[in-house]
Amino acid sequence: MVCKTCRDNIFRQKLGRCRRCMWINLGLLLGSVFGWYLSYQSAPKHVATIALLLTLIASCVLMSLHLGAYLYYKSKGLKPFNPKEDKSPLK
Repeated sequence: MVCKTCRDNIFRQKLGRCRRCMWINLGLLLGSVFGWYLSYQSAPKHVATIALLLTLIASCVLMSLHLGAYLYYKSKGLKPFNPKEDKSPLK
């Protein structure tokens, strides 16, 4: 995901630093959990249910990577990227 305030499209630089991307991912995670709860099947056979399950898994992995990187930066004392402080134009 690339938000409008991030300067670069480099995944590793944004991981755990851009809070807007983390909030977008949290919304995706909660939406996919809610959707999976509504359409739960013990043996998913419909394409939409399987796609929702894959979305849930991918957003869960991405959120865990974001949280892991965020906690790493916090433990090292590095400041996370704040797009409101950086006034340079986008590339």
